[in-house]
Amino acid sequence: MSEQKKEKREGIRNFDVKLRKVGNSYVVTIPADFVERFELDEGDFLNFDINPEEIKKINKKGVK
Repeated sequence: MSEQKKEKREGIRNFDVKLRKVGNSYVVTIPADFVERFELDEGDFLNFDINPEEIKKINKKGVK
């Protein structure tokens, strides 16, 4: 992993989320401590960097 990628990954927190359908959209929940830490409010627009290589479908027993 390059030094730039290592620096970008510092402070990253992984957590499991459940994909839900609301109307015609899909949503995931963000843990409350994350919302508090970054002083987020309902209705805020957020930008996420998603790495497809790091997204894993899991079941309640672990990685699928």
